[in-house]
Amino acid sequence: DGVCAGAGAIMAMASDLRIATPEAKVAFLFNRVGLAGCDMGACAILPRIIGQGRAAELLYLGRSMKAEEGHAWGFFNQITSADELDTAAMTMAERIVAGPTFANSMTKTMLAQEWSMSLEQAIEAEAQAQAICMQGNDFHRAYNAFVAREKPVFEGD
Repeated sequence: DGVCAGAGAIMAMASDLRIATPEAKVAFLFNRVGLAGCDMGACAILPRIIGQGRAAELLYLGRSMKAEEGHAWGFFNQITSADELDTAAMTMAERIVAGPTFANSMTKTMLAQEWSMSLEQAIEAEAQAQAICMQGNDFHRAYNAFVAREKPVFEGD
């Protein structure tokens, strides 16, 4: 809600999920002060979020990305009013916590590790991750709930 610039923009970029208000702006301002836009992983991460050309535009020009544009480009997951910002963040967090926590931690691990893998390596790593998850009780709870046409209740094991 407001301006997120420089290192703050990098912190937002490095987050898994981002929620903004319509007033939000993100700016990678390094170029405006004579520095390269490639600070703190911006050239590695930002193109993966919004695409190479869009990232290049923001990093070369040092211009602000408004909330609507950031949402359309995939930088923001959601836009909500300032009054609902905390509620939206808590709702998203509660959904994650209510989910299969071990499986979510495996997803987080794979999201980080697969950046440096080939597609073939990533597919194999994901197959192994799924095999591990299938041994857990949460997977069995989900299967049984599916068969019973019920919503699963995950316990994180």
